[in-house]
Amino acid sequence: MESATERRAQDLLDSIFRVATDLVRGERASLVLREGGSSEFVIARARGLADEVMREVRIRPGEGVVGHVVASRRPLLVRAAADAPMRAAGDSRYRSESFISVPIVIDDEPRGVLNVTEREDGQPFEMQDLATLELLASHIGAVLVQQEHGEALQRLAETDPLTWLFNRRHFDRRLEAEANRALRAEHLLALLMIDVDRFKQYNDRYGHRVGDLVLKAVASAIKQAVRLYDVPTRYGGDEFAVILPDADTEAASRVARRILEKAESVSLPEELIAAGERLGLSIGVATFPRPAGDAATLVETADTAMYRAKQSGGGIRVWEHSFADGPNGAMRSRAIALPPAPYLAEPARLATRELQTLIPRTLASEWNVLVVGREGQVLTVALPQPNPSAVDAISKATGFAVYPVFSNSVDLEATRRRLSEVAD
Repeated sequence: MESATERRAQDLLDSIFRVATDLVRGERASLVLREGGSSEFVIARARGLADEVMREVRIRPGEGVVGHVVASRRPLLVRAAADAPMRAAGDSRYRSESFISVPIVIDDEPRGVLNVTEREDGQPFEMQDLATLELLASHIGAVLVQQEHGEALQRLAETDPLTWLFNRRHFDRRLEAEANRALRAEHLLALLMIDVDRFKQYNDRYGHRVGDLVLKAVASAIKQAVRLYDVPTRYGGDEFAVILPDADTEAASRVARRILEKAESVSLPEELIAAGERLGLSIGVATFPRPAGDAATLVETADTAMYRAKQSGGGIRVWEHSFADGPNGAMRSRAIALPPAPYLAEPARLATRELQTLIPRTLASEWNVLVVGREGQVLTVALPQPNPSAVDAISKATGFAVYPVFSNSVDLEATRRRLSEVAD
């Protein structure tokens, strides 16, 4: 989500770029900025350039006109193309007769180049034009500094100062956004809720300094274990959370296992080492859009699974699917209420023989279920009536998230039998 500070900065850059082009009456212009933390520069704004050129051009210091200006950190005024220093370097691609390129430098670091090419009246650019663009380039530099400060403040506002993980404010915003994206793309979304075992005991016995060090150790384990695009968060107190986009329970459980492994090797406070303490975690796993139907339910189900894990002595618990054998193994929760589902008038139009092979035939017969669609890891199944137990059983048996629709029981059974006979 773009912040107000970011929008203001972009609007200012748009305005300065337009003014720069208009004041010196250039036919073509470009604002080239350094891309993120890399050494490459890309075209951020342009006038008179094709969109495909803007998308494809990437410039390194020393390459072409822009690269020359970046490397030298000095402005370039060319009245005639034959005078361009790049000609001597064998650059025959530049066709403009007159142009100006001005570096944008912040703290002695080149951050961009403002280029204007060909005056509208056909005359070469003059020193006055160069002075104008140098002034406007300094304004662009000031906007970039303001933009970076705004981004830094935004990061600080959404970062926990103790662990340097994201905080609850960022978590709430991102979870809602990721849930909406998962629904649009028909992808799964997983959530880990993590609690530190015996944390109150550590605080009471050894003091808050040791408690803070434990929280930092947990944060370190989480950072080492998560995927690049996951969202690790300090949810509050001794609870942590990790949002995992495009993850089913199997992928989420792998991340959870890595967190437990990393937690075994992180450095603990000397007081805990001397007492023979080990860092224990309880982790709950849940997925969206099934079994959780919205972001709030996803948090609730993952939190419930986490507390079940805690009651069993720690480790991992999964809300919906089976996870493993043994003391940290599967957990079957009580059936949850499913949100209202649509009615399908003609299931035979969508059901195919191939789709029916995705669920065990015994389950299909027992619940009179017909598979009418699949998108990625989500099955759409038609049922004669709302049946959370059937959804639970199908999801557990297949590993798919299940989206139910309802249909006439007679139509379902007739279609299912017809497809079964064709298969036989």
